[in-house]
Amino acid sequence: MWYGRMTSELEELYDKYYNMFKGDPDEYIDLEYGEDDYDDYVSDIKKSLELKKELPELYD
Repeated sequence: MWYGRMTSELEELYDKYYNMFKGDPDEYIDLEYGEDDYDDYVSDIKKSLELKKELPELYD
């Protein structure tokens, strides 16, 4: 879950993520990102898209 503000960068990444996985990157209850984790969250979404793996799969 993402607990920070929405930015234009995140909106673009959300669109790409949705197109690839048919869901939002903040729908996973077991993953939590706060406002201070913005850079990590963006990085993880980009990595997820690059590897074509949903966010939880990055931590398996």
